[in-house]
Amino acid sequence: MNYNASVSDFFKASAWKNNMLLGAVTMFIPIIGPLVLTGWHVTGLWARGDHEEAADFPPFDFQYFSKYLERGLWPFLVSLVSSLAVVPLYLCIFLPVVFFASSGQGKDSDGLIIGVFLGMMGLQFLLAMFYQIFVTPLSLRAMITQDFKSSFDLRFAKQFVALTWKELFTSLIFMLGLWLCLMLIAIFTCYIGVFFAVPIVIFSWHHLQKQLYQVHLNRGGQAAPLSPKLRDLPPPLLPS
Repeated sequence: MNYNASVSDFFKASAWKNNMLLGAVTMFIPIIGPLVLTGWHVTGLWARGDHEEAADFPPFDFQYFSKYLERGLWPFLVSLVSSLAVVPLYLCIFLPVVFFASSGQGKDSDGLIIGVFLGMMGLQFLLAMFYQIFVTPLSLRAMITQDFKSSFDLRFAKQFVALTWKELFTSLIFMLGLWLCLMLIAIFTCYIGVFFAVPIVIFSWHHLQKQLYQVHLNRGGQAAPLSPKLRDLPPPLLPS
């Protein structure tokens, strides 16, 4: 795993300044913006086959907006549906805790509330890690297959986690550090810089996902079928 490359490769592209600017503009589009960025990363990381030279990463181009959106839609839907499975678990854990804390009385109630709050933060972190470990192979398979149904291959997901769990956990910790840096950037730039930093952070996570997939394959893991939709870069628009 090359964690530095997951960030530095963004700046090796010949059009990285334009990519950052257009990525920042895209982030102003609610919901759709991150999907479009994901579709662009899917194009650059998976549609080029064995050509992985960072300097030749395809530049972000608004004329392929609909193609990027199509390619980013599947991992988004898979993540959304997967999150619904975590909500009941979240409620089962936190509702009793909140009810218990709210019923506390007496001079020790403040200490109890603080302890419950800290405990809830710890549980929330563990649940978030569990969710990411669970959803990463499903989302990754959705990027490669460009299909919703085949993304929920639990055999593939189980094998992926079993073969890469150490690297996956380390990658999640690395991404947590990047998000903390993003928060600092947001504070020091009055939230303006966050729009320029988010495209880099999203790129880093998708870059790490591909590295994890390569580790999975190198250790004998099952390959996901590459969608024919990803065998080519977005076609040029017809002349007007």
